[in-house]
Amino acid sequence: MQQGLTARKPLRAALFGCLMASAAPLSAQPTQDAVSQAVVQPLPPKSATDLSEALQRLARNSRDVDALIDAGNASLAVGDVDAAIGFFGRADELSPVNARIKVGLAGAFVRRERPLEALRLFDEAEQAGAATGALAGDRGLAYDLVGDNAAAQNFYQQAMARKDDDETRRRLALSHAIAGNRSEFEKVLYPLLKKQDFAAYRTRAFGMAILGEDTEAVAIAEAVMPRDLSARIAPYLRYMPRLTKAQQAAAANLGIFPRAAQIGRDDPRIAEYAGRSSAASNADARLAPQGEPLGRRVASAATDTKSPRRRPDRGRSAVPPEPAPVTAQPDEQATQSADLAANSGSKPVTASAELPQIAVRNSADNVQVRNELPAANSTIAAQVAAAPASVPPANMQAAAPSFDFAQAGASQSGASPVVVSTIAASNTPVKTPPDDPATVAEAFANFSLGPSTTAAPGAGAVDITTIKPPREVAKPPEPKTSEPPKHPERFWVQVATGKNVSALKFDWRRISRSAQGVLDGKNPHVTPWGQSNRLLAGPYASLKEARNTMNSLKENGVDSFTFTSPEGQEIDQLK
Repeated sequence: MQQGLTARKPLRAALFGCLMASAAPLSAQPTQDAVSQAVVQPLPPKSATDLSEALQRLARNSRDVDALIDAGNASLAVGDVDAAIGFFGRADELSPVNARIKVGLAGAFVRRERPLEALRLFDEAEQAGAATGALAGDRGLAYDLVGDNAAAQNFYQQAMARKDDDETRRRLALSHAIAGNRSEFEKVLYPLLKKQDFAAYRTRAFGMAILGEDTEAVAIAEAVMPRDLSARIAPYLRYMPRLTKAQQAAAANLGIFPRAAQIGRDDPRIAEYAGRSSAASNADARLAPQGEPLGRRVASAATDTKSPRRRPDRGRSAVPPEPAPVTAQPDEQATQSADLAANSGSKPVTASAELPQIAVRNSADNVQVRNELPAANSTIAAQVAAAPASVPPANMQAAAPSFDFAQAGASQSGASPVVVSTIAASNTPVKTPPDDPATVAEAFANFSLGPSTTAAPGAGAVDITTIKPPREVAKPPEPKTSEPPKHPERFWVQVATGKNVSALKFDWRRISRSAQGVLDGKNPHVTPWGQSNRLLAGPYASLKEARNTMNSLKENGVDSFTFTSPEGQEIDQLK
């Protein structure tokens, strides 16, 4: 019996050990949870590390051009544009022909909305040997900031051919939206929307606002942004169609919105640049003949307008070309006038410009769940698949007639054709000579006053004009005789100093003997000088006379200097 109890003790110990072993993971679980919930400080971004290393190199050598360039690029990467301009500016002073400096400084000027200076630096950098692919992305944004969307899209495509960057793709999509090309805007942005890129949804919101779809733009902002942020950005989205192309690019890419007084008005320098670029691009185009040929084909062109009109995409609008000035022959003019008169009398001629399509959407399509990214729907994919390969010119939207598309009918059946009235007139306008301007005498020829009546003077009347009333004349103030100051400004020669005034008497006698008659006729004077006293000879009539005395004393071996006592300083004679 005792042996059985003795045998059970090791068994109990083994069972207890197994229970403790099985409970060990449970007891260690809180410790593991505590370790898994520990806060790990994230590492700084690479740009911050690069900036710190560049600053350390500059601390060792402040004239290190490479360190200044690296510090400028790192500052741009962390968003400190002002610091980047400072670093690049210092580097440009040390190395004015460095292409890397000009590229970096141009990129900083682009982010500071100084596109004209940036474009100049980009040109200088290219002339200095900089690779065009390295600066194509920022160079395209600079062209967007001056309203030249065609040039901007060219440089964006060069940058994407070198490296398909998401930021460059978003800029290219916005450039297409600013140019009015909605199909290309959707096509370029679709890959980013497909992978749920948050910045792409922001770009889509601004692009739709630029294209005039402010309701859809606000709906996108409300879906992907917090409530307070979307409420603040909604008014800016509604104002996007009223901005100029340059202002739209600055607002959508840089977040810089113009002041209320500048909405729709470009900076004068940007407007001048846009005028020069458009004039240069259209200089050769104006030499080519444009428009319909003259003759019988005008009538057939009028009948062609009865065909069903095509409704293009919203972002495109057909613009009639500007006809070149051509002089018709007399027989052709008569035939053309007769045809136009016949056509205008029978049926109105409809406009050849096609109205853009106005999409009618159900209000339920705009209802979206908050905090849920809208998926890239099949409609966008279909538009991208059906988009033509050719890209219309970027200036088509700017050349379109400015009328309100919102006033058009919602259905095609209710839309009435636009009637263009034609007037048969001669090609040579008749100038009426302006009337000669009327002279002042002719203008007031019919202006006359009523008959003037003069009242007869009454008996005993006095002509007050003959009375001269006495006038009070203020007496001039008597000039005050100013007493001469008791201690005026005077000129002296200081020959010694000392605290004991009595001892200065012996110094005066010694100096007078050494002066050999230079101080004859002058009495000694004293005046306080801090804790001591000045021993002065004088006074002299002028400072020049005092200097002459000082020079004479120097020839006799007596050191001295001139002293001018200001007005009011007491000078006592040494007796």
